Amino acid sequence: MKKSFIWLFSLCLVLTGCGTLPTLTNNTNSLKVASHVEFGEEDYQDIVSSNNALGFDLLSTATRDDKGNIFISPTSLFMALSMVYNGADGITKEEMEKVLYAKGLTPNDLNKANASFMTLLDQKSEKIQLNIANSIWLNNKYHFQEQFSTTNKDYFNAEIKEIDIHNPQSPKTINDWVKSKTNGKIDKIVADELNPELITILINAIYFNGSWTYPFGKSSTEEKTFTLENGSTIQVPLMELHENLFYTRNNIFQAVSLPYGDASMSMKVFLPNENVSLKEFEEMLTVDQWQDWQDSFYKLEGTVLFPKFTLEYEVELKETLKALGMSSAFNNSNFSKMVEEDVGISISSVKQKTYIDVNEEGTEAAAVTSVEMNATSMQPSDNPFFMEVNRPFFIAIVDETSGSILFMGSITNPQ
Repeated sequence: MKKSFIWLFSLCLVLTGCGTLPTLTNNTNSLKVASHVEFGEEDYQDIVSSNNALGFDLLSTATRDDKGNIFISPTSLFMALSMVYNGADGITKEEMEKVLYAKGLTPNDLNKANASFMTLLDQKSEKIQLNIANSIWLNNKYHFQEQFSTTNKDYFNAEIKEIDIHNPQSPKTINDWVKSKTNGKIDKIVADELNPELITILINAIYFNGSWTYPFGKSSTEEKTFTLENGSTIQVPLMELHENLFYTRNNIFQAVSLPYGDASMSMKVFLPNENVSLKEFEEMLTVDQWQDWQDSFYKLEGTVLFPKFTLEYEVELKETLKALGMSSAFNNSNFSKMVEEDVGISISSVKQKTYIDVNEEGTEAAAVTSVEMNATSMQPSDNPFFMEVNRPFFIAIVDETSGSILFMGSITNPQ
């Protein structure tokens, strides 16, 4: 076993079958686009590279936890911001277009692409589950403009609910929705007391659960040494699998594909060569480079030793999005297409929470992104960010039918 045991992997979800559009059959999490909404079956292709590019931007700028780990969902953030985008205008709209890589797309194009993407992802099988849900919570003192609410209901199937922000039950109601949509893996996204200046909170939730096609035998799992980038070592449970799998290697890394269920989805595990750091690997990540790597796998018999771990991650993305060019959404913003009342609105917080559990049976992952918007009379505070440098792991959950990355992250300590 190599001393520098650095795992990098991509959880690549291959979703097959799109159904007849625009009508969509409902499922447990009600991922149903309105039947009268018109969009093309392949409109999702307009945002695939945009979704992935946003993910790579986040990976290079988002704060890591106290162990240096990061696990994010580009798709959850992309959909949440796309809903907010329907209420933006002027320079705020232009800056959001840049961050979403939506230049050249009209708002209607972006909405249709998201509806097409949600339809594509609305797939289930006996061993693979993927659910997406959207909700918008409005202070009952305000009223949404009809076009804003209708668009988000029709194209994003967003549940729009009015709340009394002074009622102590309102935060619980929001958190209960989050808990139900993530199968209990994320149980809280808002504080126990809502901001008195709150106007609205827009939330996206994603839940994934997949069983391995070739399960790891529990009897083969052993505690073994895992070397961190600083040279220190820890003991972690490593699972073992012997199988014919899709594999690739080059002068940067070796990688293997671990399928789920009927192999319509898979996890790809990237192990960088000893002379390549994870930081160097991350710097190589571009939309084009990512696609080249995905095209290079071939079938080969081999053995995989893979860490068993569970991770919970939380990040505030306000400073990240400002650094990416979306500054006016937080200050001097223009969301004049959102509510009927003549009131200034700005984003006060963009929070994301994620969860992942990798074990012998399969993988369970969840993400929730909330965008909190307040009256501009309230001056939001800037919180300092801390970034850990050690990065042994890279994670990306990808829908391979579209190529869109649903989850992404670097894991430095799987203990």
